[in-house]
Amino acid sequence: MPDAALPVITPRGAKIEPSAGAPFEAVRVARDVLHTSRTAALATLDPVSGYPYTTATNIGIEPDGTPFFFAAGLTLHARNVEADPRISLTLAPFNKGDALTLPRLTLVGKAEVMDADDAPLARQRYIARYPKAKLYLSLPDTRFYRLWTEGVQINGGPARNASNITAADLRTDLSGADELMAAAADEAARLNAIKGEASRLAVLAGAKAGRWTITAIDPDGIDLASASDLARLWFAERVTTLNQFARYLTLITN
Repeated sequence: MPDAALPVITPRGAKIEPSAGAPFEAVRVARDVLHTSRTAALATLDPVSGYPYTTATNIGIEPDGTPFFFAAGLTLHARNVEADPRISLTLAPFNKGDALTLPRLTLVGKAEVMDADDAPLARQRYIARYPKAKLYLSLPDTRFYRLWTEGVQINGGPARNASNITAADLRTDLSGADELMAAAADEAARLNAIKGEASRLAVLAGAKAGRWTITAIDPDGIDLASASDLARLWFAERVTTLNQFARYLTLITN
């Protein structure tokens, strides 16, 4: 295991002048990628050879911004995590053209199996994003793993790099938002029942109009999903109560 005092992503040795790169909002870009990536490359360590083993997986997001993923207990990557929890996730818009011209986010940390108390909510949020997941989540050895992120690297595209952001920058602060979070699922269902409302919100988030569903609401924004895409509508300021949420919806309607 690496020395806990050392960074999990070793800094590059060459000095990079900030003026050499194009400016970008690294934290916002990283959070966008986190919330809108459907697929991630999951790298685990083979317990015998020590070589990395990479597979593709879907990504879910817990209310506080913690990423999680599904794995069947018999898979190679589940076996690898059981032996060594150190993993890496790379999130990117893999299906939207040349990946090297688009933002991509690498997260490094330790995977942990969710306990029985957290797994049901994770399952609901996962199915809201990936409705077809009902087919494989019925398997008897279904497991959800959350990633406790220790290192972050965001590449915003050509000449846009940042390694000085932290796991904390990606988190959503839930403190003081008990009222909103307790009603979030019901509020999402209510808005989804209004014809065209989810599509309107998705368009405001920069997506194309279509058949969208609100999958989650938290103090920082709204997650939406269609059959082939994800979108994130960020609030202009933090929302912690239903009254604040209602005022926000009114504001963006006018």
